[in-house]
Amino acid sequence: MKFQNAILSLATATLSGTNNVVDAKIWTLRGLGKTNNNNINEVTNNNNNEVVVNNHSDPSENLQELFLEEEQGERRLPKKDKKKKKGEEKKDDEAEGASEKKKKGKDGGDKKKDGDKKGKDQKKGKKDQKVGAEIYAEAPQDVAENAGCDDIVPVSDRRVLSNGSRRRRAKAGDDKAHAKTFSTKGNKDDLTSGACSSFATDGPLEPEESSGFRVDVPAEGRPGNCAPDAEFCEADEVGPDPTEVERGEADEVNEEKEASRQLFEGRRLTGNTNQIGEFAPLSCNPVEFDCTDAAGLSSVVGGGPVVVPCGTCLVYDLGDEATIGGLHIIGKLLVPTNYKSTLSTPYVFVQGELEMSDNQPISEDNTSMKIVLTGNTDVMFTPHEPVAGAAPLNVGEKPFLVAGGKLNIRGWDDVEGSGTTWTPILAMAEADRLHPDPIVGETAARTALPHLSNPTITCPNKVVHDFEGGVDFSVWKGGDGNVLSYDEANGTLAATNLRLNSQGFRLDFTKFTKDCPLTQDATYLVTIRLKIEDPTLEDGAVSICETNNHPDHCPKLGRSIIKAEGKGWLYDDKVRLLPSSIGRNNEWFTFATEWTWDENDLTDTVAQVFYLENFKPGQILHMDEFQFELPSPKAYAPVEDPCLELVVNGDAENADGRGWHHYPMWSGRTDRFIPTILEETVDGAVNKYWHIENRVWVGDSLRFHVNPQCFMLGSTYSISLRARFTGKTHPATYWFEIKGNTATKGYRYQKPLNCPSQSAADGWVTCSGDFVVDEYYEFTSSPEIILVTQDENDSTGYVDWDFDDVSIKFKSGPAAGLEVGGSDAARWAVNSDVHITSSTLHGQDAQDGRVKAVSQKANGNVVLELENPITPVFSEKETPGYGVEIAVTSRNIKIIGEDDGTYNGGYLQVFHTPGVAQVIEGVEFFNMGQSSRKNRFAIQLLYNGNVEGTSISSNSIRKSNMRCISVDGTANATIASNVGAGI
Repeated sequence: MKFQNAILSLATATLSGTNNVVDAKIWTLRGLGKTNNNNINEVTNNNNNEVVVNNHSDPSENLQELFLEEEQGERRLPKKDKKKKKGEEKKDDEAEGASEKKKKGKDGGDKKKDGDKKGKDQKKGKKDQKVGAEIYAEAPQDVAENAGCDDIVPVSDRRVLSNGSRRRRAKAGDDKAHAKTFSTKGNKDDLTSGACSSFATDGPLEPEESSGFRVDVPAEGRPGNCAPDAEFCEADEVGPDPTEVERGEADEVNEEKEASRQLFEGRRLTGNTNQIGEFAPLSCNPVEFDCTDAAGLSSVVGGGPVVVPCGTCLVYDLGDEATIGGLHIIGKLLVPTNYKSTLSTPYVFVQGELEMSDNQPISEDNTSMKIVLTGNTDVMFTPHEPVAGAAPLNVGEKPFLVAGGKLNIRGWDDVEGSGTTWTPILAMAEADRLHPDPIVGETAARTALPHLSNPTITCPNKVVHDFEGGVDFSVWKGGDGNVLSYDEANGTLAATNLRLNSQGFRLDFTKFTKDCPLTQDATYLVTIRLKIEDPTLEDGAVSICETNNHPDHCPKLGRSIIKAEGKGWLYDDKVRLLPSSIGRNNEWFTFATEWTWDENDLTDTVAQVFYLENFKPGQILHMDEFQFELPSPKAYAPVEDPCLELVVNGDAENADGRGWHHYPMWSGRTDRFIPTILEETVDGAVNKYWHIENRVWVGDSLRFHVNPQCFMLGSTYSISLRARFTGKTHPATYWFEIKGNTATKGYRYQKPLNCPSQSAADGWVTCSGDFVVDEYYEFTSSPEIILVTQDENDSTGYVDWDFDDVSIKFKSGPAAGLEVGGSDAARWAVNSDVHITSSTLHGQDAQDGRVKAVSQKANGNVVLELENPITPVFSEKETPGYGVEIAVTSRNIKIIGEDDGTYNGGYLQVFHTPGVAQVIEGVEFFNMGQSSRKNRFAIQLLYNGNVEGTSISSNSIRKSNMRCISVDGTANATIASNVGAGI
């Protein structure tokens, strides 16, 4: 953006809703640059992301601003002077003035000039002025005279802009305004010069009604009632209100020209630089340097600071890595185009000229000149030629200071074909879902260990006793004298005449485990199809175990491991059949369990036996099947596409154990419940579903693990399921929860789906939604997924839940490729860093990436493939006119502030250097700016006056500790196409 009057202007703009054309005017403020007879500024947009302000005139709007003290990080006015003092009514000898006085008296009475009183108009509820409203103000006559102004600017021409809706206007009676004066906390010299010229501020101006000007002067060296650490103290009033001054229209033009001239010729600086004069090109340097056959910089490198002598041109010739004690360029330093070197130095001073350039594609691989500002010790700067108030100057730590010198840094020339620094995203190229390698036993099925005695025999993954062809009574026993029988007609194994609860079914597993050894720590599934017939109960009656939960009437499945002599004792593991899992009397039901063997279980073991016992004496037992197996491939996601569907057997239709084992679903409370597969017939079709009962906690639900490798950052998954409940009448709600340890966020409980309230009468209700994988889903191990209910407790009771068609399905990949205009990204190359703006209302949703590949499309656009996919964003394809922007943040020329663990990086400042055109184009500024320190921005133009021809363009400011680019008291600088990220 090119400012005809830098920041010292008031801009108004209108954005057209049809073609996004900006219609803007910038009104010139007093004492700023040269103006012509027209005073309207027109703003136009060109094709280089640059706004150019052209100066014209409007006689009806001659706005001027009184600028005051500058503070760190922003330019603002000090607090209002709270001291109040009565004044006298303004006297006016002229008839017109008397008439004006009478008019004012009629409006507001005899107003006292007291700072804590308001005029009668204001007491009646006079509305606050809007931003940009005009306020008339004047400096006392004697102050203007002391300032040495050639012509005293009449009061009607000394106007101040009100900035803020709560500012009051001191209104004049007519065009020859009787204006009120304002109190300031400015320096007395500033105030004196303020009668002729301007001071910069971005903060609000607060008027205070007073009979005269109150001057606050620096406390240092001034007697009076000043605190020892005060920067400014209040002084006595300086003279009365000035009288009205009339002038003609011709004088008005002359006064405007005089005020503009004084900006550059009679200017006084504010803050801690107001005693420092201006720096000019050194008299010992030529207008143009001849660097032909110039010596290398290495010729002046010694053990301390390096100085480029005045009148001398040196060529940079240091190695890939160089460290010096400081660099003071008094003559000229020429860095050859694309020269690669990293220079570490505590400071860079430029009083002569520094020239460097780069024309390579933008890439971290093409980094050429890198200057690293180091150290945390204050540096003193002494001008080569005397400058008022500037010998020497403490310029703080890590300075890159230009004082009278010239920068000619061209890392991105604005020429045809050079592209732009940022551009809208036209479309996204989604990344495909991941295909992680299978992990045996975790994401892929195991195979049984080889046969021990005969390598030609393959050990099965499954041992099934279905009794269709008979019973192997060598391994099946009844226990404690009970005799088993074979029901040939029904193909089942029966146990009758039970007298003891230790009788039932026993399976000697020793021979099988001897021939085909078990895999240590592997999960094995045992599924039993069973029917219990109790002659004392009607068919279909609730089992006696479920009725009275008698410890001797509820079956148990156990495992006995017998050790070799002298190697240990026989010991048992038992799993109790839950009462809720036992079927009705004389009805078939399935009982499923999981078993593992650790190292101790398998060492020196000579026999293993499964047993099913603890039945009520007199009951008759029927077994239709006993199945022992390793989980099959259908208990895992498909190896060829494991991340398409993360839930395995969510519809309960494809389970192991002949379709009845719950694995890989599981329970967190096996003493209370385990997931059970049930079936129902609806409209003639048989449907299986998951059933959970005997719950005692809101998290008692279906549980399962998913492959954490599938949670690719930025990918989108769809969750859906059907659910119903029984057991209470009031509505129930639940949410989908994914929890586990993450890489950087600790143990996380994520809730990607909240389901609405439903009632028992609703039956099956479908709940679904999408979620985007972010850093909170970067789990280090398989996360646990559960369904958590609300509004349940011990007093309300816990319902029985049914779930079906549970699914977490891949919907879309992250943005792995971003399509942009080919001409815009002409210089963007592989290994360049990019910044993608936010698609939401939150800035923290912006993303960063690095270009992995650049490919050309037939339509002239290019696709930027990123190293790591990002969360999908709005592009021009989906939302025309609202696509987010992508900016390249790498530059081949870099100026970096050393990271010393503080918020104080380096800073670049062009200081009090009027009339010298600076070129800073295509530079990456990283870790620049210093927090909470005055005038320590990443880039700053500080009180340089007219610098026509200056260009600060196409730069990148990253990780700034204090804003980006600051322009103070500087005019005619072009600032365009700069990018800031991580500010």
